[in-house]
Amino acid sequence: MNFDNFNYGGSGGNDYSYGGTGGGNQDFSYNQGDTNMGGGWMNSGGGDDDSKVRGGYKNQTLRPVTIKQLVEVPITTGDMPVHIDGEEIKQIKFVGIVRNIVQQSVNVTYSVEDGTGKIDVRMWINGESGEEGTRDQMLDPSIAIGKYVRVYGELKFFNNTRSVTAHKIRAITDHNEITCHGLEATYVHLCKTRGPKSVSAVSAPYSANGARMGMDDGMTPVRSAILDAIKNAPSNPEGVNIANIQQSLAGRFQRDEIVSAADWLINEGHLFTTIDEHHLQATNAFA
Repeated sequence: MNFDNFNYGGSGGNDYSYGGTGGGNQDFSYNQGDTNMGGGWMNSGGGDDDSKVRGGYKNQTLRPVTIKQLVEVPITTGDMPVHIDGEEIKQIKFVGIVRNIVQQSVNVTYSVEDGTGKIDVRMWINGESGEEGTRDQMLDPSIAIGKYVRVYGELKFFNNTRSVTAHKIRAITDHNEITCHGLEATYVHLCKTRGPKSVSAVSAPYSANGARMGMDDGMTPVRSAILDAIKNAPSNPEGVNIANIQQSLAGRFQRDEIVSAADWLINEGHLFTTIDEHHLQATNAFA
């Protein structure tokens, strides 16, 4: 794997900073709360009656995603439904850094990047999102280039391009929110594509050699060493820089071995990228 493209599954920028957003008054929730891993999205049983399902209520559940997942959705026409991981979705949420802002008479377009990809986010003024705010209310000064935001909205297609129509954009003031969203999006993606892990596998602690008990299939010495290096590093919501991991393991493994092993750990759901494509965190770091 090319070190310059080291990320969860796409390319992204660096030079990341933290900061704010604004706009909108619509309150979105993740069923059991925005911070619960898996949250209401994974609770598929029980509450929906036939009339709610026919009316589309079931597909209004808020889905955590990465921008890479959005830009890989096939472009459709008309009112064709959007599918991610083989399942129809409508409402989405993601976090990212604002790279550009374009103000127009009826909307503001933000170019947002999250380390896996980049997409335009459009906030309408007295428009599609149903907001009745004035231009001054919509143009929150805390939204600026280089600031982090959380976006709630819907994926749209126009002129053969993808964009997000935002219902709400709000400030990120806690750095942990970026890490938690990465965990949440990874968890939901893996559950939808591979099925949920058993309770024993999810809750099992690390063994002495750094591999999680019950999840050590394919865990080679270099892969275990990477997990150990991240586990033993000082606690930091930004994760551990891959260069620091390479330096700590330089006497034991070659650089290419470390990069290849880290790539495998990401693809298998043991690691995810945080503030940029070079910073890694273990998926059970906050267990």
